[in-house]
Amino acid sequence: MEVCPNCFLDKEIKGYIISSTNTGKCGVCNSTNVSLTPLIELLDFFQELIDNFRISKNGKPLKLKIQEDWNFFYSHNIANKILNEILPQLSTDINNAEVKVDYAEDIIESYMYWETLKEELKWSKRFISNIDYLEELGWDGFFDTQFELKPTDNLFRARVHHQSGLEAFNTNEMMSPKPQQVSGGRANPLGIPYLYLCDNPETVLYEVRASYLDELSVAMFQLKDEFTSIKIVDFTEDTPIFQPNHINKTIKASQLRKRISRDLSKPMRRYDTEIEYIPTQFICEYINVITGASGIRFSSSLHLVGKNIVIFDQTLMHCKEVKLRKVNSVDLKSIELK
Repeated sequence: MEVCPNCFLDKEIKGYIISSTNTGKCGVCNSTNVSLTPLIELLDFFQELIDNFRISKNGKPLKLKIQEDWNFFYSHNIANKILNEILPQLSTDINNAEVKVDYAEDIIESYMYWETLKEELKWSKRFISNIDYLEELGWDGFFDTQFELKPTDNLFRARVHHQSGLEAFNTNEMMSPKPQQVSGGRANPLGIPYLYLCDNPETVLYEVRASYLDELSVAMFQLKDEFTSIKIVDFTEDTPIFQPNHINKTIKASQLRKRISRDLSKPMRRYDTEIEYIPTQFICEYINVITGASGIRFSSSLHLVGKNIVIFDQTLMHCKEVKLRKVNSVDLKSIELK
């Protein structure tokens, strides 16, 4: 059986197959005049992939688990065809795509330690954590999904005015407060200023909880010209699973980042306390020290179009301009709670 790029959504395996010089009709999805690769050439990759799963009566069907976590195949039907063709050729007890599976124990231990660590940081070990164990789990290599922020990239920050009719704040007033005035946030600890920015000018209105008729100052920031770029750890990137010889690390890293990303994006409710932010403050400092990155990017849960970017050292950024804006509409929705 031969497969083509149209059988997959994973960009890395699509690129691998496209590089093939063989073309024709796909035996799986029936696409015509497409690049083809014999499925047997992918045998080693699938063996390495399946080695990271174990049969579990409380798990999910293999094809569903792969699709939910990795969006690897083009469809569930194609996943079924390819897996049922390849599994009998592998050294595994998982013999068809419907077998219920979960990740191997070492993978679960790696990403579930985040839940343990959160409780320890909040309630028992605030300042001295077991960093050596994080290295044993491989966490020091799990934050390499980075992008380069360049001086041409525009980022935004907003401040709500507490009365109407004021002028826009000046550029200096749009920077982070002085350390003595900084409260703890989702990324920064008490007294340590980080610069919270967004890549979308509308997203900042949601992030500062702007209400109807509120007046705001919205600033545009850029990386200072003396820097060609800085590295930002990206919690929004979809990691391809087609990473031969690195699949175990890729799964561990992706599953850990997903869980941290959810906690970074989770908005604080009015009845929450700043203790809830201590774990994400810890991981930001860990990233800063271990990777040398200058910030993080994560999805906004309040405005799905935008992404939040936190800069650890605000002196890297320059506030280019500030504009006065007014909120002219608000669209609130609710759901019924049981």
